[in-house]
Amino acid sequence: MDTETGALVVVPARLASSRLAEKVLLRETGRYLFEHTVQNVRRCRRVDRVVLATDSEEVVRAAEEVGVDAVMTSADHPSGTDRVREALDRLVAKEGERWSVVLNVQADEPELDPAHLDQLAVAFADPEVEIATLCTRAKAEEETDPSAVKVVRDGMGNALYFTRSLVPSRLHARDQTGAPPTWRHLGVYAFRPAALRTFCDLPVGELERVESLEQLRWLEAGRSMRVVAVSGAPPGIDTPEDYAAFVTRIETS
Repeated sequence: MDTETGALVVVPARLASSRLAEKVLLRETGRYLFEHTVQNVRRCRRVDRVVLATDSEEVVRAAEEVGVDAVMTSADHPSGTDRVREALDRLVAKEGERWSVVLNVQADEPELDPAHLDQLAVAFADPEVEIATLCTRAKAEEETDPSAVKVVRDGMGNALYFTRSLVPSRLHARDQTGAPPTWRHLGVYAFRPAALRTFCDLPVGELERVESLEQLRWLEAGRSMRVVAVSGAPPGIDTPEDYAAFVTRIETS
């Protein structure tokens, strides 16, 4: 088995999307959306390799056209995490177990701060960390927004719970000076390879079904997830309006 060398980033790029058709192939900026994401991730100091994982031959051809490594995966995966696991297993079968950390960065997140991804990778200097993710301070309007996932952390920075609902402590502390902040979860994950495989093999939990949040599967199984707090969060791209705003930012930057 090869010696582990560092961090691998897998960028799931499923072609089908409900609110913005084939968004990973949008190219109004002169670059594919997935290309922006890959190029941004390549700026991370602690990342050794970036690979696109897709279910589309069209995306594979586009990736080859612009010099991005791509792995073809099944179209039947229930989540991007399962796609990342397949991509990792395919790479390991070909090249050996070379990576100590695997990051999952969605293809529609082209404006993540590379320094935040580096912070996520650094969390694994603690040998007890198996899975890590990011959070940032929630805005007031996000506290009651079900599309903004909230996370409650313990004193070590590990997740106690994730929810789409108002965090209970805010019901009474909303107007108090020095009240604890609400943390909004940012959907970027990093795994030790063994933890990634274990996560995907676990059965779907009841809390996961209720909240429609797959990360709760890990907590319900009695495992720990480190949550790294960062400053600020870029917008994702889910709608035509989101993409138009992104194009404008690129053109004026």
